[in-house]
Amino acid sequence: MRVRIAIAVSSVLIGIVLVMAVVKETPAQSTGDAAASDANTGEQSSVKRGMYIVHQVAMCIYCHTPKDADGQLDEQQLLQGAPIPVESPYPRVKWAFQAPKIAGLPGGWTEEDTARFLQTGVTPTGRTAQPPMPPFRMNEEDARAVAAYLNSL
Repeated sequence: MRVRIAIAVSSVLIGIVLVMAVVKETPAQSTGDAAASDANTGEQSSVKRGMYIVHQVAMCIYCHTPKDADGQLDEQQLLQGAPIPVESPYPRVKWAFQAPKIAGLPGGWTEEDTARFLQTGVTPTGRTAQPPMPPFRMNEEDARAVAAYLNSL
């Protein structure tokens, strides 16, 4: 009886290890494919990655894009800056009333400035962004991809 239980437990553990290996292998292959794609298409791939981060991960579009009368994003003014629709939930915390335009990197910011800001949370003048802007701590690759995308607009 003990042998059967040991075999059953071993089989389950081996199955779990195999599933974990397959799951772990899949993202690595995707990353490898993305790296190969980057080598083939260079900056275009970086811009696509930046677009994905801005639209799907960091969700920058929801604060930095104006909304129409129905509350939908105004795609014609993508990342052109917009009023912040909510007040600070903290009475003593300074809160931004306007999300700035970030399309095309206005205000004299370079891609390097933008990437550094997204990695450190510090502007080129040494300030930090006011809430509700989150204090991003992106890795260098993601920050550079976002900067490349914003600069491409």
